[in-house]
Amino acid sequence: MAAKLAALFVTLLINIAAGIAIFFFLLLTMNGYGESDATWGLGAYLVLGILVSLSMSAGAYFAVQLMIKRNFNAAVAALIAIPTLSIIGAGLKIICSFIGILISEYVRTH
Repeated sequence: MAAKLAALFVTLLINIAAGIAIFFFLLLTMNGYGESDATWGLGAYLVLGILVSLSMSAGAYFAVQLMIKRNFNAAVAALIAIPTLSIIGAGLKIICSFIGILISEYVRTH
């Protein structure tokens, strides 16, 4: 149980850190947008980023659980699940940032 919870919380912390870093790059990217236009894109990124963080953390929990059922050592299972789902989460957050930019661009032009 400790390995599953450790995987959940460590993956959550790594995803939050990646989300904050990507958020600051998103702010730099949206430098030319007006506040009312950029708000929609930033809000969409925040909502999608929270969903990605929570789903990757839950995924790490269940991945460790599945690997333990398949006779992996608990520590090894956590060491496999944490980096894998953290990298996937960071990639999904980059995609979410592009979605936020596209939403801001749509709001700006319409």
